[in-house]
Amino acid sequence: MITLRDVSKTITEPDGSTRTLFDRLGFALRDDDRSVAITGRSGSGKSTLLRILAGLDTDFTGTYEHDGRVLERTPRRMAEHRLRHIGIVTQDHSLLGDRSVLDNVRLGVPARAGSTDRARDALEAVDIGHLAGKRPRRLSGGEAQRVAIARAIAKHPVVVLADEPTGALDETTEDGVLALFDQLQQAGTKFVIVTHSERVAQRCGRRLHLHHEQLIECGT
Repeated sequence: MITLRDVSKTITEPDGSTRTLFDRLGFALRDDDRSVAITGRSGSGKSTLLRILAGLDTDFTGTYEHDGRVLERTPRRMAEHRLRHIGIVTQDHSLLGDRSVLDNVRLGVPARAGSTDRARDALEAVDIGHLAGKRPRRLSGGEAQRVAIARAIAKHPVVVLADEPTGALDETTEDGVLALFDQLQQAGTKFVIVTHSERVAQRCGRRLHLHHEQLIECGT
């Protein structure tokens, strides 16, 4: 699984001052974890931590391990790791407006061969197979979020990293997305979810709170 050891990171604010986000922070996604919620105040570094877990942010000190091996933090090596093992759901969905829903989901599949079938299967898994030919601008917020989830799971990742996946959704749509996450967890996919929502955090099997540059284990 994924382990971060002694991760420290400092950022530069717009006014030129510096601020420490993490100070020798540790994180481990364990074999028995199905879902982990990461909570914390705005600006505490939750989204940055998720980007580090995704291999999108390599500007930190410390080590990133996968299955007990330290990974070299080069853009190429981390991109390979992300492509093979990690699905990502962003806050803004990150859908391409000039592509169909199906094409957007195909982008999440590493190999071209079979990508269409896997994309269609992923869309069916999130109950929006009928939207395959639509463009993102014609989708509701809940539909767009399901497309983003389909893209994340199309390659059958070991773990899905989700940044505020229900932040812009109404309660009914949120319940539908969380039920889908439960189904995917039962099928073996692990989730790490950054959230401000108490409802979402309570649905996760484990909860970590980012506070004073550290992750604190919370009761669930």
